[in-house]
Amino acid sequence: MAFEQAARRFVHWCVHDMLPLWRQNGVDRRHGGFFEQLRLDGTPDTRAVRRVRVAARQIYAFSHASLLDWMEARSLVGWGVDYLVSAAWRRDGEPGFVHLLDADGAVCDARRDLYDHAFLIMALSWASRACSDVQMLHLAEQVLAYVDEAMAAPDGGWLEGVPARLPRRQNPHMHMLEALLALFEASRDAHYLNRADALIALMQTRFLEPHSGLLLEDFDQDLHPLKPPRIEPGHIAEWCWLLHYRARLDKRAAPALAADFGARADAYGVQYDGFLPDAVNLSGEAITDSRRLWGQTEWLKSLCVRGQTKEAAALLHRLEGSYLEASVPGLWMDAFDLHGHPLCHEVPASIVYHLTSAAAETQRLLDGVKEEGK
Repeated sequence: MAFEQAARRFVHWCVHDMLPLWRQNGVDRRHGGFFEQLRLDGTPDTRAVRRVRVAARQIYAFSHASLLDWMEARSLVGWGVDYLVSAAWRRDGEPGFVHLLDADGAVCDARRDLYDHAFLIMALSWASRACSDVQMLHLAEQVLAYVDEAMAAPDGGWLEGVPARLPRRQNPHMHMLEALLALFEASRDAHYLNRADALIALMQTRFLEPHSGLLLEDFDQDLHPLKPPRIEPGHIAEWCWLLHYRARLDKRAAPALAADFGARADAYGVQYDGFLPDAVNLSGEAITDSRRLWGQTEWLKSLCVRGQTKEAAALLHRLEGSYLEASVPGLWMDAFDLHGHPLCHEVPASIVYHLTSAAAETQRLLDGVKEEGK
């Protein structure tokens, strides 16, 4: 019962407060696209430089919400995709999406970034389902082909972008996995599942510290770990969720590694008073004095896919009493230090993606609990 009540409140907040607020205040109807952040009073920061990946994340969020019948957002999704294509795709005449745009839409960073393109593939895949638009799916496939041609590395992963730079990171590869799973769901082409499995194998052979099995973040050009090693507990939780997501697509059990990742995330949460720190070393000692909201949403997702209702309810209560305590319904405090003091004065649009995904996973578990109780 505790989980059901907490889950309903969280999903209700996402559906009736968070998403409508960002639909109203987070959309730039003058220049197109989406604002990078809102202020704590809910007004948009109209001058902040905009990451193209944030627009992609917003398209994903409204696509998923539309598919769940949380809101009718297909027109906004289509408008957002049109904006992305006109503002950022081949904007300088070269293939791919540019990285950053000024508030007025001018390109201020034309690099091609792997992390961006992972979210663009994912967003276009979700948008194609929400809008029943095969052209969006074809564009997602075209973007993947570009990434493979321009950024593929001989080790089976991808470079950080064009031009290539260091360090290489596991994080963009993790989101490429998410993109491939979304592309499969949109196309039903098993080729993308095979590619997803190859990427999981790459993670197991290259991104795990061989002695401890911990997931490392940063690597040199040959995917050798950089020292000192850095670990992000939120990403460990996210990989747990992704491994379950992959298994769910062909109705099989999640691999043992998913349970191991989940247990490691849980242990960090216990160690740090019920929240995941942003980054730790191999000994589990925090190397940054911060804990952002996104890590907690990924931990929540990992608890939900493991069916841990008691722990999920407890985390939801902690989120309600901290991050989600905002004077404007639908906003949140993005970061605290490890002593619980708030750290920020803006609310980043990038976290709408994390909250929407977490609410969807919470709703999935809630539906399963209700079905079992019949």
